Amino acid sequence: MSEPLRILALEPYYGGSHRAVLDGLVRHIDAEWTLLTLPARKWKWRMRGAAINMAIEAQALAAAAGGGAAPFDLLFCSTFLNLAEWRGLVGPGLSAIPSIVYFHENQLLYPNRHTAEWDLQFPLTNVTTALSADRCVFNSRYNLEGFVEQIPGFIREFPDHHPTGLAEVIAGKSDILAPPFCAAAFDAVEVTREDRCRIVWPHRWEHDKNPEEFFAAVTALAEEGLDFEVVVAGQAFRETQDLMRDAATALGSRLHRCAEPASREEYAHLLASADVAVSTARNEFFGLAMVEACYAGCRPLVPERLAYPELYEERFRYEGCDGLIASLRDLIVARPAAGEARAFAERYTFSELAPAYEELFARVARG
Repeated sequence: MSEPLRILALEPYYGGSHRAVLDGLVRHIDAEWTLLTLPARKWKWRMRGAAINMAIEAQALAAAAGGGAAPFDLLFCSTFLNLAEWRGLVGPGLSAIPSIVYFHENQLLYPNRHTAEWDLQFPLTNVTTALSADRCVFNSRYNLEGFVEQIPGFIREFPDHHPTGLAEVIAGKSDILAPPFCAAAFDAVEVTREDRCRIVWPHRWEHDKNPEEFFAAVTALAEEGLDFEVVVAGQAFRETQDLMRDAATALGSRLHRCAEPASREEYAHLLASADVAVSTARNEFFGLAMVEACYAGCRPLVPERLAYPELYEERFRYEGCDGLIASLRDLIVARPAAGEARAFAERYTFSELAPAYEELFARVARG
C-alpha cells in the first residue's frame, strides 16, 4: 500500500465556502494534511500580503521537518493566495512542490462597485497564480470560461508589452470540479413545513448577492396581501447588517428571522423548514448555499445568469425582478412539494465527489 500524500493547504480566507470545502476535504481525503490559514476578513489585504506570512510559516515547517527534501508532496491553495509570490519567497525546495489552485471565484468577473486603477491588482494576482500553478481547478464551466475569455482584454490594459497566449496556457492546464458539501447536518434533521409558505435567502449579506432585488420582490408580494414568511439566514458583516435588518423589518409579521445561524445544525433546521430558496446574485460562480438548500428540501429559484443556467433546469430559473415576483407568487399560492431538487443536490456531496478529488491530487502529485 502506498503512503498517504502529504498535502500542504494554504487558505488565506478561511471562512464561508472556502473553509467548508477545505475542512471537508481534510475529513474525506486520506492524506497527511497540514493547514496554514488566516481569518476570513479584509480579503483585499489577504490577496496582497498572505504570501509573505505563509512563506515564513512554510519555511518554519520545512526547517522543523529537517533533511533536504521538501516535507510535502502536494500544495493546495485558493486564489486568495498569490501563488507566484509565495513560490518566489519560500526557496527552491518548497517552491518545487506540485501545486493545485482552486478557483472558488475569479476577480476578472467580479462586479466591482467602484473601479479604480488599483483594482487591477486583484485580477492580475489571479492570472499570475494560475500561470505559476501546476493545475488550476474551477468550480464551474462559467468560472473557467469567463476567466480565460477575459484575460486577453485584461492584458491590453497594460500600457505596453502585452504578453500573448496566457489564456491558452491556463486553459490547457485547467479542470472543472464542483465544490463538495457535507450532508451530515442536513441528514440529521427532518424536513418540516410551516402553516404558510416560507422563503429563505441563504447568502452573505453583501452587495454582490443583490439583497435589494430579493427584498423588492417579497415586499411587492406582501403589498399584494399574499401570506408567506421570510427567513434571511446568511453570513452577516458589520458594514451591511444594519441595512439588511432595516430592509427585512419592513416585512413586518412576514419576517420570521433575519440573523446569521449560530451553528451548522441551526442552519440545517432553517433550510429544512423552508419551502423555497431564492438567489438574486449578481456574482456567483457555483453557489453552495443554494445546493445545500436543495438538499435540505427547498425548491430553488435562481436567476437566468452566471453559473446557474449551467447547473439548474430551466423550471428553476427566472428572468429579472418581474420574473422573480411572478415565480414566487406561483410558489406561494401552490406550495411546492418538499425535496423536488434533492436528487440534483446529491451529486455534490463529499461522498460523491471525494473520489474525483483523490484522483486529481494523486495525478498532480505524481507529476
